[in-house]
Amino acid sequence: MEHTDFALAFRDGATITDDNGAPATLRVYALGELVAPSGAIVACDPLTAIAPRPFARRVAPGRYPALVSVAQLADGDQRVACAQLRLSDAPVARWEIARLAGQERIALREGEFLGYAVYATVGCFMDAQASSVLDARYERDEGYDEELIDALEAHHTEAWGYADVALDDDSGLNVIIFSSGWGDGDYASYWGYDADGAPACLVTDFGLFIAGGLMLDRARYGE
Repeated sequence: MEHTDFALAFRDGATITDDNGAPATLRVYALGELVAPSGAIVACDPLTAIAPRPFARRVAPGRYPALVSVAQLADGDQRVACAQLRLSDAPVARWEIARLAGQERIALREGEFLGYAVYATVGCFMDAQASSVLDARYERDEGYDEELIDALEAHHTEAWGYADVALDDDSGLNVIIFSSGWGDGDYASYWGYDADGAPACLVTDFGLFIAGGLMLDRARYGE
């Protein structure tokens, strides 16, 4: 599957143009550190996903910075192009689509991809332990999603927002939430590996632009 030029996406201040020659400037924002005690990372729409599964590949337990790349468009609009969980400072030598447990042997045909569905215009990163805590919160309080929405509203512009929400004060477990490009859709994530084959980052691609050109629709996510 064709994906965004992630090296360009996370180059703060880079300028690209759309199909009409209008410029867009890329800005990179730090959202906080994800607490990952299990190293099993979940990416999903945290407002609608039910018991989401983590990716098959695990990372070393630790705390990892979460970043977003935001395209500032010529008409003043701003949209999240990609979200990244940075695992090391090593340069990325290759990219590989991120798979859930049980998806390792799925052969993808041209145009197919593995990803998660967004129905509430947001995605997130969290540890599997945080996901269990969040599910328990929802079971106790069906209206807990309103607290997450309020947290997003506290850090929201007209077009995008984010929140770093503590789910458990004792352990520090949290969920880092961010707007999803143009909104609802299906979005793939990718592992970036360094030259030694170790994971250097995890990136969710919201399909805003590809290889230096803005993508102004989500047609490539169709069936």
